[in-house]
Amino acid sequence: MTVKPLNVLIVDDELPLRQELRSFPWEACDAVLVGEASNGDDALRMCESCAPDLVITDITMPIMDGITLIREIRKRYPAIQIILLTCHSDFHYVQEALRLGALEYLLKVSMEDEELRQAISKVRSAIIKERNSQDNEKAGRRLIQAAAFGKLLHGHVLSSSDWQTIPLQEEGYCVLAGVVLNAPNAVYLAERHRVEQQLTEMERSDPSWLTWVSIREKEYFVLISMQHASQAVDQSFAGVVEIIAGLLQGEEGTPSPFITAQAIVSEPFKTREEFTQFLVDSAQWKEALFYDSLTESHVFTRRAQQLKDMTDKQTHEMNEILRKSSCSITSLVESLEENFAPWCQAQRIRPNQLKQRTLNWLMEWLKGQQGCELDSASMTQLLASQTLAQMIACLKRDIEAAESRKIGSRIEIRSAVQWIKDHMQQSISLTILADQVGLSPHYVSRLFREETGCSVNQYITRLRMEKAVELLKRTNKKVYEIAEEVGIPNYRYFTVTFRNWTGVSPTDYKRHV
Repeated sequence: MTVKPLNVLIVDDELPLRQELRSFPWEACDAVLVGEASNGDDALRMCESCAPDLVITDITMPIMDGITLIREIRKRYPAIQIILLTCHSDFHYVQEALRLGALEYLLKVSMEDEELRQAISKVRSAIIKERNSQDNEKAGRRLIQAAAFGKLLHGHVLSSSDWQTIPLQEEGYCVLAGVVLNAPNAVYLAERHRVEQQLTEMERSDPSWLTWVSIREKEYFVLISMQHASQAVDQSFAGVVEIIAGLLQGEEGTPSPFITAQAIVSEPFKTREEFTQFLVDSAQWKEALFYDSLTESHVFTRRAQQLKDMTDKQTHEMNEILRKSSCSITSLVESLEENFAPWCQAQRIRPNQLKQRTLNWLMEWLKGQQGCELDSASMTQLLASQTLAQMIACLKRDIEAAESRKIGSRIEIRSAVQWIKDHMQQSISLTILADQVGLSPHYVSRLFREETGCSVNQYITRLRMEKAVELLKRTNKKVYEIAEEVGIPNYRYFTVTFRNWTGVSPTDYKRHV
């Protein structure tokens, strides 16, 4: 276990001794001098503001002596370690100070730097031992608390002994913060210890943190006493979320929109019933993060909007949105962002249902792309999408991958495809194409079908129709102008071909886009 540099507070009414201690090489002992006081009363106030780990104090001082100071520190700040500075004549006080909990004493008149170094080392060992003991005790208690939280999440009624494990404030209000980490499993597992270490540090340093527990992987709950206004708690917790997200990003990694920490802070509550209700609501909130999750870490202070089961009507609407744009790969990919994603956001269908229906549509669409199939890894990634943005990204990747597989790997066919794209406005025949790539028409025809899954004429028609669809959507050109631009100057032939390809006439398509 690592311990940060010790914060040291010096308390003595003799200025020369304080000046001597100022010049001590604290950094060499992994310590920092955070303040000094001339009496116990001032020192006690500084314990609140400076948060020392170690107080080095004289015994005989005005206003409040060292013995009284030790008693008050033990009462208010039991984690602070104490070293006593004394004279030979004060030895009977030393016994009282050690009885009260001072860890070590040093004689002023003969104190050497090495003695102080050894005393500081003893303090550090005591702090590590005490923290290890506390952490082990808290870890055991945390498992019991997590079990109680889990029972409530599954609708069970807690017994009196179960409730006693949850440190709700008997007086005053509490808030409960739910935290969900959005990161790949490998990243989370690599950084899990550091994330939980950060939560433990906050629990140790902030007296308002009553406990934190982990119910499931990448999900935590933090119970906080309401010592401050709820807005202050929200702001403070936002800082914690940023730190945790930073741990997941890595020390040198560039920020990723798919690695974030999201949290929701409850309204202040006072009763067990209110606590239980928020805990149950948090499950709905976690599921709603599929739609609400931001590309940056964020703290929510509201309940999630209601999610809905997917109906047959919504399934039909979804299929229609995708069908209308599926005549062109470019159009389909654009429609995912412009039409499909906003529709999903508005419908707020339960994520698992939406992902399954979307996967079903994708597999059917791929069957129509010269028998393309979706591999198991791609299926798993789509179904594991934690946000709508991730699901859309998976769809775009799989659709574009299917398109790239059609083009093939033969350099002659890649050249032929590129030439077709560059000369789409011209009249293109198999003979002309064969001349361009230096092969016989028969050989080009066979290779082209093997590589793309369709004939040269079918491929040219598809490219021209995709281009026509794009021009109808993006421009105000007349239908006959578009027909000429895609290489079919015969208006009647263009209209028939477009209707066969899309199911509607060019005029009707333009009217409804």
